[in-house]
Amino acid sequence: MKNRRSFKRVIIHRFIGYTIGIALTLLVLEFLFSLYTLNNGMNLSELASSPLGEGTESLQITLSVFWNLITAGVYLIGIVLFGRGINKRIMEPIQKMEEGFKAVTAGHLDTILDFETETEFGDMRDAFNYMARKLKDSEEQRMTMENERMRLFSHIAHDLKTPMTTISGYAGALASGMVEEPDKQREYHLAIQAKSGQMNQLIDQLLSYSKLGTPKYRLNVAKVDLVELLRASCAALFGEIENKLMNLELRLPDHPVFHMADSLEIARAISNLLTNAIRHNPSGSLLYVGLKEESGCIEIHVADNGTTIPKTIAGSLFEPFVSGSDSRSTSSGTGLGLAIVKKVMEHHSGEVFVWDAPSPYTKMFVLCFPKVSKFQDTERLRDEDVS
Repeated sequence: MKNRRSFKRVIIHRFIGYTIGIALTLLVLEFLFSLYTLNNGMNLSELASSPLGEGTESLQITLSVFWNLITAGVYLIGIVLFGRGINKRIMEPIQKMEEGFKAVTAGHLDTILDFETETEFGDMRDAFNYMARKLKDSEEQRMTMENERMRLFSHIAHDLKTPMTTISGYAGALASGMVEEPDKQREYHLAIQAKSGQMNQLIDQLLSYSKLGTPKYRLNVAKVDLVELLRASCAALFGEIENKLMNLELRLPDHPVFHMADSLEIARAISNLLTNAIRHNPSGSLLYVGLKEESGCIEIHVADNGTTIPKTIAGSLFEPFVSGSDSRSTSSGTGLGLAIVKKVMEHHSGEVFVWDAPSPYTKMFVLCFPKVSKFQDTERLRDEDVS
């Protein structure tokens, strides 16, 4: 921060100068008034009109009055200049700041103060500008969240309406007795069950996404073996993998890889990636799950050789209600799986990417965890408590 002259010092100096100027001016005026009564009551107009030849004393008095008038004028000019200086150094910054506060209050958050000053008003100006920028950033974030919330509501209404319509139609047909064949009735019951499961999945994903987006949400952090977590996640979905005749290649280190993380949330992210690979690729596809330790991060890889991701949605793939197919209406997913993965990684100060995978695979999702976790201090404090 720049060194600025003290505002109090400026005021004191100006006040002293102003007081001295007034005092000298009063002395001059008193002296002039005294001259008014000199020379047997001769007033100033008579003194000024008297001939110079009437005497040396009269000349001296005349010159004295003349110079004292000049001195008084100089002091008056000094007082005026001092007043202008006070106005420029103090009153103008105050006025500018008052105008700035009124503008911000009226909603003009892009207001910036740019007046020049060498006093503490410069610090106040900088603090005001910082406050205005923060308010503007907060308002933009609020508008972004509001737009995202409205988009979520729109998509939720759409995704819930489709299965609800199907359930309502099948249930109505069964209740009215229109379907008499046992096989047809069973088909309708299975359809209702499937659509109900789809709705439950959407609601569960929505609750998870909303929870992760809450500012007060906190992870349950502990030391986690990522290798064991990957094995367990693959085992949980092995039945679905077999049902679609897929081949899984699991390439993991033969030693534990520990990291400070929330095991449930990391397992959810891995499960979402695997579920996407299983459900959105044809039967007989190849799947790959691996873990790789780099110099600055730990990477979890999930790859497949199935459907490629359209370039039109590649940039927004991890946004809510975006799926890897061109049309969400033909997709069986909720459109929240990858958005949840992104939220989980953000809470762990990590990142998620999608890359072109080496042959025979076509695409690879990468979860990247920083080796130096922001939760390291949490583990250290826990170890100290135990000891």
